[in-house]
Amino acid sequence: MSLCINPTCPKPNHPENDENRFCQSCGSQLELLGRFRVMRLLSDKTGFGKVYDAYERDKPIIIKVLKEDLNYDAKAVELFKQEASVLGELHHPGIPGVEGYFLYQTREGLGLHCLGMEKIDGPNLEQWLQQQQNRPISEEQAVAWLKQLASILVLVHGKQYLHRDIKPSNIMIRPNGQLVLIDFGTARALTNSYIAKVSSGSGSQTSISSGGYSAPEQMYGKAVTQSDFYALGRTFVFLLTGKHPDTMYDAYNNELQWRPHTKNISPALLNLIDWLMAHEINNRPKTAEEILQRLSQFDQYPNASSAATVNVVGAVVNPKTEILSSPHTTTLPPQPVCPPEEEKRDKVPLLALISALLVVLGLLGFVALATRSDKYGIGGSYGQAPERKKGDKVTVDYFPYQQGKDSQGRVAEFNVAVLSVEYKWLLGSSFQIKHNDQTINLDTLKSNLQEEGIQRIMENPSEIISVGTASCEGNVATEEARALERAKQIQLLSKKLFNNNRNLQGYRLLNLGQFNRTDCKSNQDATAYQRSIIIIGVRKKSEDVILDEALRNRLEEKPFADFKLEDYSSGSKEKFKTIPSNL
Repeated sequence: MSLCINPTCPKPNHPENDENRFCQSCGSQLELLGRFRVMRLLSDKTGFGKVYDAYERDKPIIIKVLKEDLNYDAKAVELFKQEASVLGELHHPGIPGVEGYFLYQTREGLGLHCLGMEKIDGPNLEQWLQQQQNRPISEEQAVAWLKQLASILVLVHGKQYLHRDIKPSNIMIRPNGQLVLIDFGTARALTNSYIAKVSSGSGSQTSISSGGYSAPEQMYGKAVTQSDFYALGRTFVFLLTGKHPDTMYDAYNNELQWRPHTKNISPALLNLIDWLMAHEINNRPKTAEEILQRLSQFDQYPNASSAATVNVVGAVVNPKTEILSSPHTTTLPPQPVCPPEEEKRDKVPLLALISALLVVLGLLGFVALATRSDKYGIGGSYGQAPERKKGDKVTVDYFPYQQGKDSQGRVAEFNVAVLSVEYKWLLGSSFQIKHNDQTINLDTLKSNLQEEGIQRIMENPSEIISVGTASCEGNVATEEARALERAKQIQLLSKKLFNNNRNLQGYRLLNLGQFNRTDCKSNQDATAYQRSIIIIGVRKKSEDVILDEALRNRLEEKPFADFKLEDYSSGSKEKFKTIPSNL
């Protein structure tokens, strides 16, 4: 069936489209450039647009189409065109061939940016591991794949490009077992001026990052060659454990505890993977050739350089290769498990439950009478009331400076700003926020906050603390990692908002972890600011004040609205700490 790609077409899959050159519903051309005929939509979940299955006569290809609402976003168009340009310079069986960039015009005159490229007949590594029931790969397989990918990076980096988005879903497997690195839309040219700026710390580029895989420096727009190696290492953490890196992240110690989840992997390979993803850039390999040289120690594996070592759907499998599992195996979704708290509640005798409820209701009534005040603007609040700064585009809830003391009585003052009452974190995301039914990035919020004068509202802090929190939809380790990622993204936003504030001396991260109150529901906030974007300002510090102790004292003794540290997995005294962050 021929599919019309006009976004306003009322019936893009009209049954008579197959026999015609023009859509029988809207009149737009069905043969793009007179060559490509689109057959079906493969995905509309990508960040930039839609991906279609198409044919050029009998040759299957892929057509990418930029979302029409990004047509006037110069950066989005630049990145989209860039993929065709980069792929045109890279010729390797591990890199997709490209048909080229072109502009398609609908019957109504709407221009659509399009990219034609080779179709890779096989799954990506994320899909492939799911087909294997998430069973980790062997050491021999890991070495073979590392050699393939390092060889691809030799070419990419040799042509002076960074990929910047290496992860399992961006690596596909051809039927012969050859790995293919895809999605060069975020690639970055390594020009001399770019290298000089990053080396001196004087410049940065657009932050492109994928949670769990991107290097720390890349989140601040300072990607370098070694950033690709870090993502490569994180990809093999996933393949060697069958688990997403975020699920093994220890937020308290800021460490990835992945080694205990591997089996039958030699210390040499474990050390190599850790070398790839060392926190300090200088401790990682300098070049992809250096990775290949170190991989030569594994040449005892007879198939280490062979491409045909895996079972790919529809492919001819090397007879020496053991088939791990049927490619058509369906993994059942995890079944809901009743939390221990619910099991205990079910066992509580009815009379005891009623008695407990009466006691609680009585206490709540007493607290309500004791703390009732007309100045509180939020129902159910028990702490400091906000000063609501309502603007044309955003509403900021501001909690003025309050003093906090450390264990020695030294003081500092802290304020709190909820950067927008209307904008909240998108569930499950570390980079996107939601406003009504729209999903946007933090840069959109930045421009709105600048218009409302956030610097003036915050009353000239000397430090900014970015607060990272996550909801109760996942396990604790994953959500604590997500909360840290969110804190970093808020830090990037804060730097842009306060970049001309001469009083500002530094930034810190505060990872409070997962919201874990027993009444938490993933699709419904239990407190006023559970998914809000929050920063804390610091000023008037006593000499040698222990900032974490003073901040904790402020939040416990003079909390804002209905916020409670005890509601968060990292809110305890043992886990509560800020992390200085040099952006």
